[in-house]
Amino acid sequence: MALATKPPLQEQQRTIRRIWKTPGSKFNWVCLAISILAYGYLYKIFLDSLKSNPYAGPYTDPLRLYGIVSFVLVLLVASYTLRRRFVRILPGKVQNWLWLHTWFGILAILVAFMHENYLNIIHDLRFTQTRFTEGQAGTSALYALLLLVLTGMIGRLLDIWQARTIAKEANINGAGIVQVVEERLHEIEQAIERLSAGKSPSFKRYCSEALRSNTSLPAMLPVLAPNEIDDFERVHQVFMQRANLVHSLQRQKRAIFIIRAWRYVHIPVACLALVIISYHSLTELVKLLVHR
Repeated sequence: MALATKPPLQEQQRTIRRIWKTPGSKFNWVCLAISILAYGYLYKIFLDSLKSNPYAGPYTDPLRLYGIVSFVLVLLVASYTLRRRFVRILPGKVQNWLWLHTWFGILAILVAFMHENYLNIIHDLRFTQTRFTEGQAGTSALYALLLLVLTGMIGRLLDIWQARTIAKEANINGAGIVQVVEERLHEIEQAIERLSAGKSPSFKRYCSEALRSNTSLPAMLPVLAPNEIDDFERVHQVFMQRANLVHSLQRQKRAIFIIRAWRYVHIPVACLALVIISYHSLTELVKLLVHR
């Protein structure tokens, strides 16, 4: 009769790590390729326009059209929030929309730089009230978009760090993510209560102090009767396991708190930036249509 054998420990660990590995996405590379090709094409036109007009600006073609392109890209970037929170019937996975949100956001600010001919970025820097209000708040819209993209990039890096932190802790704590760890800690506390039931006051006092400290054990060991020594060794091992789980839980919650704090900053910045960019883009578009 064949005997069932467990796989080696290293194979088990590799299997667990695969569970927490974020799958790749081909759409990520599609969005990146589109962004690179689009930027290369627009940058070539930008250089050609500077040869014929070295002083080209946002009010001359084709740089004026770059502003429209950048505004359309911003709207596409904002559609990620609609897909994730409001209009979930839109096609495609949320992860794919996130890649579009990331790469098209970077492309939008690069196109906006060309739209301004890098004014207020690498030359003619003047931080005055007139500069921020002229051109239907064009400079304000540029910096708002730049701030939006920078906070978005920071958030993306934090998101990667958070996912890796939680995955690492889930792999090594023997339990899993936050919800599972909290359930495991509750089970451990119940086990401690059962082990301390009927024991001496010093045994119970030691357990109570250890439960209050969470991550450390009392320095003074209790004076125990001989029949309590075995149970004390068992409860001591349980407390060591509990301390490791509490440390892991704290690290996971810290990672979750940081990414949530970033969202509390990024979302208001995104809303304000979208208002400023929309005001500048729509007013300039109306002026263009009226002029023509």
